[in-house]
Amino acid sequence: MAREPEPILRQRQALGAQLAAFRQAADLTQGRLAKAALCDRTTLAHIEKGRARADERFWRACDEAVGAHGVLLSAFHDLVAAKQDYEQRENQRRLAQARVRAQRLSTNGPPGPASASSLCDDGEVIESPGPPVRLDGSYVETLHSRIRELVELDIQFGGDQSSGVAFRLFRSVHRKLGTAQCDPRVERDLYAATGELGEVAGWLLYDAGRHGLVRRVNHEALHLSRLAGDRSMELLTLQNMSMHAGHLGRPVEALRIARMVLETNRLSPRLQALFRTREARALALAGDETAAKRTFRRARSLYLDGVRDDDPAWAWWINDQELAWHEAMIHADSDEWERAADLFETSIEVTPGREVRRRYNHLASLFDAQVHAQAWCDAGRTIERIMPFVDEVGSTRTATTLWGALDKLDATRPTSTLREAAHQLRSVLTDAGYGPLDTDHGVS
Repeated sequence: MAREPEPILRQRQALGAQLAAFRQAADLTQGRLAKAALCDRTTLAHIEKGRARADERFWRACDEAVGAHGVLLSAFHDLVAAKQDYEQRENQRRLAQARVRAQRLSTNGPPGPASASSLCDDGEVIESPGPPVRLDGSYVETLHSRIRELVELDIQFGGDQSSGVAFRLFRSVHRKLGTAQCDPRVERDLYAATGELGEVAGWLLYDAGRHGLVRRVNHEALHLSRLAGDRSMELLTLQNMSMHAGHLGRPVEALRIARMVLETNRLSPRLQALFRTREARALALAGDETAAKRTFRRARSLYLDGVRDDDPAWAWWINDQELAWHEAMIHADSDEWERAADLFETSIEVTPGREVRRRYNHLASLFDAQVHAQAWCDAGRTIERIMPFVDEVGSTRTATTLWGALDKLDATRPTSTLREAAHQLRSVLTDAGYGPLDTDHGVS
């Protein structure tokens, strides 16, 4: 679980302690209460210690089971309100900082064409020879700094704009590797940093819907990470490749990548959780709902084992909101839309306010599930939550999800109020540059 601010963490721990006290007063074991709350005993134990989060459904079930008469549910609502208030203040501060970073990176980024598509020919990255230069430790540090800036831009603004900057930078560094003189003491670090840059560029291109480039950049990033002996970045790139294969409607490929990693590596519980989640998603896409849900339960149990000291720095990415979203997607792939909507709502609830792109994407997924479930009132409220982000976050992937949901809505009979709200959403998407035809290169 991502580290929370101390006041929120203390409030969550107090809520867990309240739960334990009510359970004991009701003479219930953790196992019996877990059964009533539709979770396992380990999860309940983590919640009582304040080490895991739970949704409103869980707290409502526990409140009823222990006879708390609304005390636990009210305390949960107080926690949610406190968290939202804190995150709103943090988001305003970080958004101002991110805009400064975006301006600086756009001004100082490497020169090159504005469109990533102009840099490829029949799927090949065009390389032009450049003058030999010497690369040293300070250049590697510069690369790491730029990678951090790109990650922060993704968190705030999505991949549509930053993917072009990332791809041009990756192309430039990749070209230098073939001609530059390099200090032997930093050669491995240079290749590792370039592999990491490729991984980030591949992710941003995925969010921007540039799927032909995603596959090529991912493969090149994997090659560079292997040359550098950077097993950590190799694993992150492989999970990206599994994710992308699933997104393109290739569940067998996605499953093979995930299982290859699981079968050939000794992974920590947190990394096993990541690849078990990828395995579960691929199984759901392939239509094996029972195996998908069983595998995801295993992934969640592994996730609750926590992070080890030797886990990679990027392990923070595997968090509560990401797991909730993937569980929702498994139910969506199984056409269980009402349950999917509940879980998407949970993923949004636990997403920090500063993670604007993730919140926007999860809201789009929630809207899609609500349309499929024909939950018209809920869908209308979700449109209201989506609208502020449409022209602020550049994510073709998310816009594609929204257009897919809007097309689905057209084939149904929504309320007149929802029809009007959907019309406004279409207008805002179009004004932001996301007309229906603009998302054809994405896969919904």
